[in-house]
Amino acid sequence: MTSNLTAEQHKLKGNDYFKTKAYDDAIQEYSTAIVKDPKIAVYYCNRANCYLKLERYSKVVNDCERVVELDPKSVKGYYFLGKAQLELGRPSEAYSVLKRSYDLALEQRSTFTKDIVMILAEAKKQKWIEEERVRLSGVSETYRYLSDLVKQDIQRQMDALDKDASDYEDNAANLRSEKEYRLQQLETLLQRAETPDENVKPYIQRKDPPPEPSLKSKSEDEAPQVEQSQTEVQTKTPLHVREIPDHFLDKITFEFMHDPVISTKSGISYERCTLLEHFSYGRMFDPVSQAPMTERDIVPNRALKEACDDFLSKNGWAIDY
Repeated sequence: MTSNLTAEQHKLKGNDYFKTKAYDDAIQEYSTAIVKDPKIAVYYCNRANCYLKLERYSKVVNDCERVVELDPKSVKGYYFLGKAQLELGRPSEAYSVLKRSYDLALEQRSTFTKDIVMILAEAKKQKWIEEERVRLSGVSETYRYLSDLVKQDIQRQMDALDKDASDYEDNAANLRSEKEYRLQQLETLLQRAETPDENVKPYIQRKDPPPEPSLKSKSEDEAPQVEQSQTEVQTKTPLHVREIPDHFLDKITFEFMHDPVISTKSGISYERCTLLEHFSYGRMFDPVSQAPMTERDIVPNRALKEACDDFLSKNGWAIDY
């Protein structure tokens, strides 16, 4: 039966259903609104939010891609898209669109910038872990072999799922969680093997036979020692996922801080240069709390600076985070 209501009226009905958490009913109303007027971005965005609540992430992606096509400045469109991609195990794509959402939120003084910051930080972390696993695969044949087995096994199970089944999204999410759990367990075992218990070391350390007498010159005898030192350096390459505590990361760029300053109003720390750049665009407010703020409201965070320097001195790789 054809509805006599306008697209906007169906949207409002959908909003009412959403408030009562009747998400399926809300989806129906938003879908009808889309049929009546398919060029209004907010209808797709609202439906995507319902799908997000129901954990139907593939549908969220489809709707949000349409949202940003119709409205390239939609903060929520990019935000919902990033959240869905992160849940689907695509941290690199998630980070890219969430960063776009964050930039737009700053421009528009969005009320949920803090929510975007939290999920963006998680996306950056997951993106780093993904890159770390690529690194581990390059330095450890054992890790590469076993992690590939885990991924192939999960992929076979994913391919066997019925995509038309009502519980497809739930089953797919469970498999993604299982893959993450298995990889984490593998990385934990690898880390334990890298730093074995003192009582175990005598049984796993290689005992080389005594060197054979040689008539080689002194310079020739030194060559194997150089090779050995290179091998020792290689074995010191971390065989586990490296992570940086969140409080060392700037809340604007999500990169490691070298000159942290703290807001005397919100108590939030930022990298000085990125905060000054934020002010240079005429944005005289705290990027996260949205409270009014100027350069006069920031002071050096010396305690955090010392902690950052200490961490970096022991973990030089953090410069590339």
